[in-house]
Amino acid sequence: MLIAIGVANLARIGAGAPAPGVSGPPDKEESMAKHQAPGAHVAGRSLWGVGALKVVLWLVAGVAGSVQFWLVQVATGGPTIPDFMGEQVVAAGGYAPVLAPFVGWVVHLGVSVSYALLFAVVVLILAHLSFPTRAGAALVVALLLAWLTTRIAPPAISVTIAVLAGQGWPAELFPVNTELGLPFWNHVVFFVLNWAIQAVGPRLLGRA
Repeated sequence: MLIAIGVANLARIGAGAPAPGVSGPPDKEESMAKHQAPGAHVAGRSLWGVGALKVVLWLVAGVAGSVQFWLVQVATGGPTIPDFMGEQVVAAGGYAPVLAPFVGWVVHLGVSVSYALLFAVVVLILAHLSFPTRAGAALVVALLLAWLTTRIAPPAISVTIAVLAGQGWPAELFPVNTELGLPFWNHVVFFVLNWAIQAVGPRLLGRA
């Protein structure tokens, strides 16, 4: 009886079928599919999309904020930051005057995008909260950043001019701004715009 069963199994194996109770070699694709969690590719694409959206919103907020800041200064008839920074850096560094507009806008955009990145980090830290709580907390932080950046703007400007002019750290810094005038409100509009784009924007786009 045992010999008959053994002969039958050998015949099945010779025909390419596994013997009863013995599993054949696993198919490679089937094995890989078993080790992959269902929806892993979909989840990966989703996370990538969310991350890409945050980067896009950060850059949009930084550029839009820089233009908004400049437009407010133009509308109020005062000197603009790009003009002032460009002229000061070129004069202090002995560069060609034709470079002043380019230098001024590079500095202005660099600062605006950096501030937008700082706010993006804040939004990321608050991401685990519910949307109403996250939006409210982010708005409070935006107002605090507006106040803080207004205060440190004058000394930061003096350092930027000296460094870009190749003079190193300045011997004397402009005093901090303690007034709640136009510069403060311009900073408020800048950060509220960032709040609307980076904290509320994903919700409006259905991604938060």
